[in-house]
Amino acid sequence: GMHMNSGVRKKSRTTTSKRVIVAVSGTIQDGFELRGNIDYSSAHEHDDDEDVEVKVVKAVFLGWGVVRGVRMYFDVKEKGCREFDASIPHRVNPACVLTGNAKDCNQYALYLVDERACLQALLDEPRFLTMTPDTLRLEIDDADTSPAVRALARTLIQMEDKSNTSQATLLAVVPCLFSQTHFYPAPHHRLREDGSRLYSFQSSLAKFAGIHENEQNYIAEPGSAEWNLAVAKALAKVRSDNALKKQQEGETSTPPHSSPMNVDLYGSDKTMSRLSRRMSVEEFNEVASKAGISLRAS
Repeated sequence: GMHMNSGVRKKSRTTTSKRVIVAVSGTIQDGFELRGNIDYSSAHEHDDDEDVEVKVVKAVFLGWGVVRGVRMYFDVKEKGCREFDASIPHRVNPACVLTGNAKDCNQYALYLVDERACLQALLDEPRFLTMTPDTLRLEIDDADTSPAVRALARTLIQMEDKSNTSQATLLAVVPCLFSQTHFYPAPHHRLREDGSRLYSFQSSLAKFAGIHENEQNYIAEPGSAEWNLAVAKALAKVRSDNALKKQQEGETSTPPHSSPMNVDLYGSDKTMSRLSRRMSVEEFNEVASKAGISLRAS
C-alpha cells in the first residue's frame, strides 16, 4: 500500500541556470538551419544510460535591435574548409564586421537564452566568429529596433539608474578577423533616409540570391527548396570567383575600416547599461512585466 513505486518516476534535477539576452545574425534566426543551436538541452550533461529527464530551454525571440558601425558580409566557405558541406550547398553565415562607420547598421535578432546555451553556441560558432558583451550598442530609439526590445532596454536602464536612455551595449556575435578572400559584401536590406545602410540577414541574403522582390516579398519562401537552390547558386559563383582571386593574389586581410576608424561608436561608459547581465527567469519576467510586454521566460 503506502510505499512509492520506485523506478517509475524519473529523477528530475532542478536547475537554477540564468537567462541572458544575446544578439545573433544569420542561420541561427527563426526559420533557418541552426536555430536549435541557441536552445539549451541538458542531454549532454548525462550519460546515455542515466535515467533522467532531459530538460530543454527554448530560446525566446525578443525582437530586432539595430546597431551602428557594423557591415554585413557573407563568409563563403571554400571546399575543404570545416563548414563546407557539398550536401548543404546553401549553407552560409554572415560576418558582421566592425567598420567604424556610423552609416553601416545591422539589424540583429535578439533572443533570451539559457546562459549555458551561449557557451554551447560559442563553441559551435562558424569560423572567425566570437561573442562580445561590450562592443556593439543597441540603438534604442531607432525606428528599426522592435518596440518590445525598446521597452525592455529602457526598463533595464531605469532599474540600473543609468542616464543614457538611447543606447546600451549588447552581447553580440561578431567576427574577430576579416578575410579578404572569403568575406563577400552583403547587399543592404534598405537605404534609409539618414543615408545609413541597414543590413538584415534574411533580406540581404534574398537580394544576394536574386529572389528579393521588394521589402515585403521574396520570390521564394525562406528555407524552401527554391530559396536554398537560389542561395546555393549565388554562393557557387562567388566561391569560384574567390578561388580564382586567391590563385592570382593570395590571401590578404585588410579590414574595410572607414578611415580614420571611429572607435567612439563602440563600448559602454559609466552612463550606459550593459544588457548582457544574467537574470533569473523570475527577474526577467519582472522586467518584462514592468516593461509592459507580454513575452515571458519559462
